[in-house]
Amino acid sequence: MTISNGGETRSDALGLVSQFAAQIFSQADDALNALLAVAQKILDYQTVLISQIDSEKSQLRIHVVLNSDRALAVPLGLQIPLTASPCQHVAGSIQPFEADDMFSDPALAMLPACKDMGARAYVGVPVVVADGSFFGTLVGLDTGSKKQLPEHVEWLQILARLAALDIQRQDTKEVVTS
Repeated sequence: MTISNGGETRSDALGLVSQFAAQIFSQADDALNALLAVAQKILDYQTVLISQIDSEKSQLRIHVVLNSDRALAVPLGLQIPLTASPCQHVAGSIQPFEADDMFSDPALAMLPACKDMGARAYVGVPVVVADGSFFGTLVGLDTGSKKQLPEHVEWLQILARLAALDIQRQDTKEVVTS
């Protein structure tokens, strides 16, 4: 069965996620980059990223990013106010948020991702670590309008849980080496 608007078939997506989950990475960054490559294949989006959100300061920082097209390139380490990103909707509800055409929503069209970078499609899911803390978002962005299928969001939610494990491993390693 083929996913209609690009991306992998369901069985291909399962294979990609299974293959990713079976790998052992010596560095958490390598695991997160490989995870983004899987997300990008499943979604068929130009940019996929994991943001780190500080809810108290209302700040978003790009933790890791994979850009496949210079037409939409999000810089690693970019820091912006949370209110300047569609991720604010995920952070506010700890639920997935989708916009197949951000230009058609006046509030979203004013955000830098849309207005300055040309992103039209957005899908984001929360990344929540094992203790229940909200870390940030796993996001897909594209300059084309894309209607999300439920399985895209479901795969992103699975990948977000796997990302949370690697983020925790990264944090634990940083604490041990400090």
